Amino acid sequence: MFRLGNRLSGNAASQAAQCIRTLALSNQSGMTATLGSANMVRIRGATGVLAQTASYSSVPHQMTQKVSLKEVGIMDPYVIPEKENRPSIFNDYKKWIKYAKLRMRNTGMTAASTLGMCWKLKDFGLTARFLGESEEAYIGMNDAFARGDRDYLEEICTPSMYAKLKGQLKDRVGRYEWKYHGLIEKPQIVSIRQGQIGGHVLIQMIVRLHTNQSMGVFDKKNKLIAGDLKKTVPVLEYIVFQRYITDPEDNWKILGKASPEASS
Repeated sequence: MFRLGNRLSGNAASQAAQCIRTLALSNQSGMTATLGSANMVRIRGATGVLAQTASYSSVPHQMTQKVSLKEVGIMDPYVIPEKENRPSIFNDYKKWIKYAKLRMRNTGMTAASTLGMCWKLKDFGLTARFLGESEEAYIGMNDAFARGDRDYLEEICTPSMYAKLKGQLKDRVGRYEWKYHGLIEKPQIVSIRQGQIGGHVLIQMIVRLHTNQSMGVFDKKNKLIAGDLKKTVPVLEYIVFQRYITDPEDNWKILGKASPEASS
């Protein structure tokens, strides 16, 4: 999900730019979350998403106990293109027909999966709460990545996602600081899919997050060598969350990210 180079010399600016594009974090309240703040810890939200705040001091033990169900990857990576990238019926009819069919299919499958999920959980307000909690979890994951907090990354991510981030942490050089500067648009669930694996029902949600953020990279002498904490950058990300809803021990976790380009 995050691609950071091995060296800062020569590639520091591009590393910072790439990290800014991928460290997309958001918070509806508009508060600024600064890297390095004291004792960032975890709580569990009502829908099972791990959130991170600075006002609690304990981690529920059940969050670290069980990840035994098989990963299947992203079941359906399709994401509706942004408005400016959608085909026009007047300029390219064939592409527009393909887009219209895919959009109708996505709408139908999302509606069916949402109904099935809420029915099984007996909770028809889940998706509304999920947006806020997934946003907080997204903030926590990216903040932990910038700080190098492997324990939190392992809790909030699936094993495959954690393995990718851990490898990138191992390769990077320098100290990273990241700041969140608020939402540009409200978070939006753009896709929900339901599958059955070994008798368990798996749900995957793709959430669109559009935020402002900044980042800086510092050397051992605390000198800024890349990025600019005072310069905000708009970042648009589509984050994939998943949960086995028939397993009471499972929580929502971050599986990876999707993009309109990859699914077109």
